[in-house]
Amino acid sequence: MLSNDINIDGKQFKFVKQTRRGGVAIYTSGNLYARVGERSVIERMAALHKKFDELGFPVPEIVGRGEISKGAYFLEKSLGEKCFSFLFQEDIEKRGKISPELFEKFLAVTEKFARTQLRSKVSNSNGLSITELVRPEDLAEELPEFGGKILKLFDEAVSAVKIFPLVLTHGDFCSHNLFSVGVIDFEKIYYAPAGYDIVTNIFQNKYFPASREYEYYRLYVVTKEQEDLYYQRFDALYHEAGLPELSKYREHFEYCRAVWHTARNQRAPKIQQWRYELFKKEYFRQ
Repeated sequence: MLSNDINIDGKQFKFVKQTRRGGVAIYTSGNLYARVGERSVIERMAALHKKFDELGFPVPEIVGRGEISKGAYFLEKSLGEKCFSFLFQEDIEKRGKISPELFEKFLAVTEKFARTQLRSKVSNSNGLSITELVRPEDLAEELPEFGGKILKLFDEAVSAVKIFPLVLTHGDFCSHNLFSVGVIDFEKIYYAPAGYDIVTNIFQNKYFPASREYEYYRLYVVTKEQEDLYYQRFDALYHEAGLPELSKYREHFEYCRAVWHTARNQRAPKIQQWRYELFKKEYFRQ
């Protein structure tokens, strides 16, 4: 995969990163982002992006496609310079906490996503499920002494959240992929019970340590009042849609996300061990 700067249609693009899933390299130039990879992968991602756009999800606009270096690319407009993770971090550095105004913007884009997501419900997931997304068997293999318990708790969690309809699911819906005008990084399609993405969005920060000694670390903290406000907003939205209050099932979704976070961190051994210990403490009192 390309990792140096590249030229597309006479414009220089600077390498940003390679995606964790899908083997796609991301580049930037001005207000554009380029996603570059194998033709089949890029075509699948572009088609998926189009599907989310047609459904009304707040996604970046695709403004170009083409071939490059035996592969392919597509260009999308930037949603802004800074995602909410960095905006939250700056707010805390300036004010000591996330301002009500900024948190309301975060709630607004999350609500737009959530309302669209509820309109995407299906009766059959065609095998694209929350199990495929979370992959609990990976963690069961990594922590074999708890393997049976990990899978049992996962089955219990999935059974509990079946009360919610299956909807198109981002899979990594969080402040790092959210901007004030939309959402990025729809890399793969899943169908999971409504609620997984929305709980992930407020919960995932817990699985990042505060210390900067780790490969990844926590950039911000939401207050208890802000977390309560978050669930009040989405309990009301789900009630409006004729669904149970999301907060009553949050622990089941949190467990699924905790499994997702704890597994497959071999490239970051410090945080891998930290997450193992946190997971065992939270769920097995170790």
